[in-house]
Amino acid sequence: MYPLNAMETRFEAVEILEVPGLFTTGRVDRSTVPKGMYLYEMQTSEQDWSQPCLLARHITVEHFGTVLTASPIDLPESGYRDLSPGDLNERSGAEHLTVAEFEEKYLGRHPPARQRRPRKARTASLPAR
Repeated sequence: MYPLNAMETRFEAVEILEVPGLFTTGRVDRSTVPKGMYLYEMQTSEQDWSQPCLLARHITVEHFGTVLTASPIDLPESGYRDLSPGDLNERSGAEHLTVAEFEEKYLGRHPPARQRRPRKARTASLPAR
């Protein structure tokens, strides 16, 4: 399976360790993640594939999914952080957002406004006397 383009994908809105994020079960092409966003991957345990048990910058085997956040998540020196049930909060009926929608909602980033040309002032014609 090919990695997803972050800018062309709708993600599930989640919280990971109380940080708002975007989640997908797929892998995301790192080169498509915009500046100011952070990509983490999660791993499942061999015993329970329904829950992530590890968070890292890259997971090779037993990939559970990928999460993008607008704030960095502290990882220990090892680069891996254990996850407990509930650390990934997937809400039932959660929103599905693009990266741009997520940035606008959580970072207040808005697409640049189109430049308008200034209007010429209208002058009223007065009847000649």
